Amino acid sequence: MLSLTLRCKEPIALLLLLILFLSDRLVAVQITGALGGLNSTTGARPLRYEIHDFANSGPAFDLFILALKDLQSIDQSEELSYFQISGTGSYPGFCTHAATPFPTWHRPYVALFEQLIWQHAQDIANDYPDDQRDEYSSAAVTLRVPYWDWAVYPALPDVVAQPQISINTPAGRQTIANPLYNYVFQSDAVGNGFPLSDPMANFSETVRWWSLNTKSSNQSAATAALLANAPAIQSLTYQMFTSLANYTAFSCTWPGGQWVTANNIESIHNSIHNSIGGYGHMQFPEVAGFDPVFWLHHANVDRLFAMWQALHPDTYIEPTVNAYGSYYENVGFVDSGTTALAPFHSDGGSTLFTSDDVRSTKVFGYSYPELPDWEMGSDDLANNVRIAVNSLYNPSSNNTFSSSTKQGRRRSSSIAENFGHVSLDLARQLRVNNLNRQWSITVLVDRFPMNTSFCIDFFMGDPPEEVSAWPAAPNLVGTYAQFNPANVTMLHPNGLPEGQVRGEISMTHTLAAGVSRGVLRDLSPRTVTPLLRHALNWRARTPAGDEVPLSALSGLSISVSTRPVVPRDTTDSFPVYGAVQWLGPVTEGKPCGVPRPHVQDEF
Repeated sequence: MLSLTLRCKEPIALLLLLILFLSDRLVAVQITGALGGLNSTTGARPLRYEIHDFANSGPAFDLFILALKDLQSIDQSEELSYFQISGTGSYPGFCTHAATPFPTWHRPYVALFEQLIWQHAQDIANDYPDDQRDEYSSAAVTLRVPYWDWAVYPALPDVVAQPQISINTPAGRQTIANPLYNYVFQSDAVGNGFPLSDPMANFSETVRWWSLNTKSSNQSAATAALLANAPAIQSLTYQMFTSLANYTAFSCTWPGGQWVTANNIESIHNSIHNSIGGYGHMQFPEVAGFDPVFWLHHANVDRLFAMWQALHPDTYIEPTVNAYGSYYENVGFVDSGTTALAPFHSDGGSTLFTSDDVRSTKVFGYSYPELPDWEMGSDDLANNVRIAVNSLYNPSSNNTFSSSTKQGRRRSSSIAENFGHVSLDLARQLRVNNLNRQWSITVLVDRFPMNTSFCIDFFMGDPPEEVSAWPAAPNLVGTYAQFNPANVTMLHPNGLPEGQVRGEISMTHTLAAGVSRGVLRDLSPRTVTPLLRHALNWRARTPAGDEVPLSALSGLSISVSTRPVVPRDTTDSFPVYGAVQWLGPVTEGKPCGVPRPHVQDEF
């Protein structure tokens, strides 16, 4: 793992670090990002592209795949191997979650990965035949890592889900093992330095939705879970841009500070981890970085962060309590813009990046298609982002149900049938993100109520009998995901910190489908409240597919709210949201149901 000057005051955790990583070379790695393609005169920088476009880019994609393959093949004891870089977020727990540096900590992390990919690509380009070398060398200079916009393209990308991939190599067209599909560990659990009590420790390669029956990954299960949550994820992504104007509320699941809704970028991010991973590496933060899709996912999280920054350039990280700590920070440490983002070095010595240092993507030499900041001022850039956000996540300004969106679906006696089977395409047709009312479920729960990750699935009508069917059930409204280690106590050997986290599930798509099918008159509280009181249900499960009693999740409270909305009327404007109305009768008397969220006093 990357080295740093230790500040940890937990002797047990320090001993664990020394035992696990004593053999590592203690070399500080300077993070510069990719160095090529920068225009020092105009400030122009190469772009990170969406993976579906990037996969058709020819030389750039070929180089990315080969560079990733080379990086993964380096002996994992080497400081700059894929294993060491991906393991930075692993034990002993540097990765920042449920704290305001969540977006900023991951920016230099992805930049380091990009820096190594770029370096490998330069050498690979020189190996191409004379008649191709110039084209590949040019592509190598401007190469940046791709991002996966799961809010627009929710299915697991083909280039991530297929074990083999065909590319043009220096030796010609070849089909090779796909380095985006998985990472194969070079040693066993002991050699990898993983605690044997971690259930992920004994896998020889990264897996997604591991089946205990077939003993194999199930890529289709990942796509099914992603598709089932897609309408809610797109709505939450759109509302993150259009209704969150304060960095603290935007940045993480910590429920302190001032917030109106529980929506935030980290909670959305957690849901994607859960949907991709199932019982697999992406489900657990201590090993998620080993799955190659992690980098595409976090490049997109960084993109969303950068776009949000363009909309709100005057709000940034403020002093806030880190309620849960990390390996580098004790519980109760006050994070600020000058807090070190351990273990990421801005030089080859002892200087660590801070959030203030990484406020702009300019620092690491990249940008995104929506953010050509060298071509325009801040006002025009914000306007450009608003147009892009509307185009991607709310592509219509019509706020009424037209005849073309009315479904000829036969009315059923089953609530699950009447309000289920809502795809992202249907949600778009119904213009869900531009309706005059939005409906949401708010979840508050202790950060560590059990010794692993867990999910809470919300349904219209009764959930399927088999827990294994819950993640992609036809009547699933959405899933709240708690992104915890597979064995929490390994990262907190001196006891688990106490406190809550928050998240939100959008359910407007489900209700709008009912209106379009003629089984619900409108979206008003008078109409919807009695329906939800009767029909909305929720269940909890572990990644392994075991049901969790809701009473076992300490601090859990579930509430339902609605907001009136003035829909957007131009391509460069956003909706205007009214006051939140909490609907206590919906959850009253149900397991862990409360009239409105109540944050514990320590926040």
